[in-house]
Amino acid sequence: MKIQLWSIGKEHDPYIRDGMAVFQKRLQHYVDFEVKLIPTVKQAASLSIPELKKAEAKIIMDLLQPTDFLLALDEKGKMMTTVQFADFLQQRTNAGTRQLIILVGGAFGIDQTVLQRAQLTMSLSPLTFPHQLVRLIFTEQLYRAYTVLNREKYHHQ
Repeated sequence: MKIQLWSIGKEHDPYIRDGMAVFQKRLQHYVDFEVKLIPTVKQAASLSIPELKKAEAKIIMDLLQPTDFLLALDEKGKMMTTVQFADFLQQRTNAGTRQLIILVGGAFGIDQTVLQRAQLTMSLSPLTFPHQLVRLIFTEQLYRAYTVLNREKYHHQ
């Protein structure tokens, strides 16, 4: 299975880039993982929030393939423990999922059309985090989940 983390927004700040590099390197032993940054919509400041979310949704929907499994990160999504997330990844692998897309939305969240397309909506926390930090946190959690699946010592239960 290939996993892609898609995020709308700007390039990583140096501290995020460095942290991401650590976990991306560790992940290469377990899974084909890639980060895809989707540039912010041009002239976003001139759009209303609903218009901006719809413009972002069009870009996302155009990039998605029909066979992609979409996991959208959203504050109203299902919360999971690390072990539950690891089980989810194992289920996707067992089901023959070719590509898992994890989506971090824009500054105002994810449009309803994309949320309806998602097979799973997940929340990392009831707290609000900057989008760049979500990328780092999620990448670390992805690595942690794979160490759980491989019964390695990184995650303490």
